[in-house]
Parts: sequence; structure tokens; C-alpha cells
Amino acid sequence: MVTAADLWQRWDGVVADKVFTAFETLFNGGEDIRSSPSPVTKDWPAVSSPTVLVTWALLYLAVVSLGLALITPAEKRKGAPQSAALKIFVNYHNAWLIVLSAFMFASSCYQAYVNEYKFWGQAYNAREVGMAKVIYIFYVSKLYEYLDTYIMLLKGNLKQVSFLHVYHHLSISLIWWAIAYSAPGGDAWYSAALNSLVHVVMYMYYYLMGKSSADPTFRKKYLWWGKYLTSFQMTQFVSMLAQGVYTYLYSDYPKWVSKFLVVYMMTLLVLFLNFFVGKYFGTAGKAKAE
Repeated sequence: MVTAADLWQRWDGVVADKVFTAFETLFNGGEDIRSSPSPVTKDWPAVSSPTVLVTWALLYLAVVSLGLALITPAEKRKGAPQSAALKIFVNYHNAWLIVLSAFMFASSCYQAYVNEYKFWGQAYNAREVGMAKVIYIFYVSKLYEYLDTYIMLLKGNLKQVSFLHVYHHLSISLIWWAIAYSAPGGDAWYSAALNSLVHVVMYMYYYLMGKSSADPTFRKKYLWWGKYLTSFQMTQFVSMLAQGVYTYLYSDYPKWVSKFLVVYMMTLLVLFLNFFVGKYFGTAGKAKAE
């Protein structure tokens, strides 16, 4: 009799082979990467194989597709009615991510300090278990952040569930799985710290927006800085791209991970720039300004 464990093992064999082969072909010149995991994290949940992540991502896509299909025309125009329970949950969700992001920012900076890291150009050292734990938490947080999309669907915010949004959530979890698997430390600290800092600001804005939903005067007076969030994110991506190039050229950090980061940041910059131009310089942006 075929058991669930047998089915999972077969599924894992297929998925893991496809993912590793793709990474080896695209970023490592066809050379093996699957046989050299980090000795620290290789047996940690959702790290030893990419199959847990891929399965989670496929479920995410299924839920998003179903949610988009079920949204009514009225909800597309005005958004779905929000229950008190949903509003409370969203506030707690945003507050939790503020705290978690602040913790990850502080922890990654602290670990970089105690291990005497260079700002850029830091090789991975498997003895730095503390940094590996921070990177692992950061990776798992990216899986939790899929909830952002589910919240948008429950609110009926169809415009927010864009290709950019879905691509960003899926791809960032994939690259941080690769980092957690191969080299959870070294130069990875910079992206984890910077992204965590950006998320402190971003989720603080979302939290304050939610708490002041009935007070447009408060929003206008105190949340004017929200319009700079996209610029802040793009600055983050430029900085990470520069670090990725530097790391690839001058650091002993795994080259295939650095190459993956560079390619990934280039795609994000193009997509966010397109979003930025459309929002602030397109027809809708001009109409809003007028």
C-alpha cells in the first residue's frame, strides 16, 4: 500500500532534482551544488530540500488564483466588506511583522558586529551559528508573508494583487531558501538587515493606516511619507544589486548565490520602476495629482 510518506518521497525526488538542476544550469555553469549544503542548516525544517518551499508556493498560487476568480464585480470596484475580525487580524499581523522585522534587523547587525564582519565582501563561515539562525528566521518569515496576499484578497483589493506583488513574494522566498541551504551567513547578512529595516518602516505605515482608517485628517497630516515607500524600496534594490555585483567579483561568498542575487535584483528593479512610473507619471498618477 502506498502511504503519504511514499508519495511525498516521490514528489520530493522530482521537485528537488528539477530545482537543483535549474540552479546549477542557470547560476553555476552546470556544476553540482546539491552536495554542498551548509553543515549548520542542512537538516533544518524546510531547508534540506526545496520541496517544502515549492509545495507552499504552489498552494499560494492556487489560493491566489481561486481568490481572484471568486471576487465579484462589485468587490473589484469597491473592495470587499471588511469584518471587525479581519480588521483586528490585519492590525495584529502588521504589528507582529514590525516586531519581527525589528528583531531580525537588530539580530543580523549584532551577529555581523560580534563576528567582525566587513560591510561587504564577507565569506561564509559555518562556525557562525548565530547568524545562520537569523538567516533561517528571515527565510521562514518570507513564507509567513504570503499572508499579505491573502489579506488583500479578503479585502477585495484586486489591483494590489499584481504580477509584481506575486512574483516578489514567490521569488524572494526562493532566493532565501537558496541562501539558507548553501551559505546562511557572510554577505547574506546585508540583504537580510536592509530588507528587515525596510519592512519595519513599511509595516509601520500599514499598521498606522489601518488604525487611522476612520480619520483621513490623521492620514494626511502624519502619513504623508507613505508616498516615498516605493522610492525607499527601489533604493534598497539598487543597494542590494551593487552589493551583489561586488560580492560576485571580490568576495569568497558562493558565486552562484551572488549571481542569483544580481539577476533577481535586476528583475525587481525593472518591475518596481515600471510600477513607479505607472503610479506617479502615468495617466492615473497625473489624474490623482490634478
